[in-house]
Amino acid sequence: MTGLGEIREIGAPCYMGKTQKFSRHAMVGIFVIGVHVLMIIGLIIGTAIKYVPQLTEMIESKLIQHEQEEKPKEPPPPPPDFKPPPVQTPLVDLPIVIGPPPPAAIVRPVEQPKAEPVKAAPLPITPVRVAKGVSLGDRCEPYYPSASRRLSEEGSVVLLVYVSAEGKAAETKVETSSGIQRLDEAAEKCIKAQGKIFEPQKVGNEAVGSWQRMKWTWRLSS
Repeated sequence: MTGLGEIREIGAPCYMGKTQKFSRHAMVGIFVIGVHVLMIIGLIIGTAIKYVPQLTEMIESKLIQHEQEEKPKEPPPPPPDFKPPPVQTPLVDLPIVIGPPPPAAIVRPVEQPKAEPVKAAPLPITPVRVAKGVSLGDRCEPYYPSASRRLSEEGSVVLLVYVSAEGKAAETKVETSSGIQRLDEAAEKCIKAQGKIFEPQKVGNEAVGSWQRMKWTWRLSS
């Protein structure tokens, strides 16, 4: 019993010594590795610091070059005496189409304003002239109004008579009344009832219609 205990006590220090040596070597290795890692990191950082400006310049120069390539290059200005060559249009052979001739233009005559007819000056009113051998007194006696005979009405009426070119009384107007309407109407009726017994006015050798004046008097015979 006592011998075994001694053996254990003697072996324990040996094992502990080996463990301490191993831990020291491990720490030394870790330290060495850490130093190398730090050196590598420092080398990388130093290299990056050295080449980053160069990379930046290269990138900027590439961008500037790319922008310059994108901008269209303006052509150089022409010399002062430069004249552009004339533009020549290429000749194109067109088919000739033969068709009917174009319709003639319709020329419409310009309508001239119609000249207003010149109104001739009215002929002067002349006294009525009756054809020879005609007695108006005898012809108009039957037209004396019976009421005027009974009332013993008398009077004179002045008439305007339009004598046509044929010598007929076409129209009558009372210019001056006798004062008795029955006598005025009877005188117009008698004159209109006559045929072509009046002499028309003449312009040159041509007979024309015109207004003529006459005075007719109604008077009862004694």
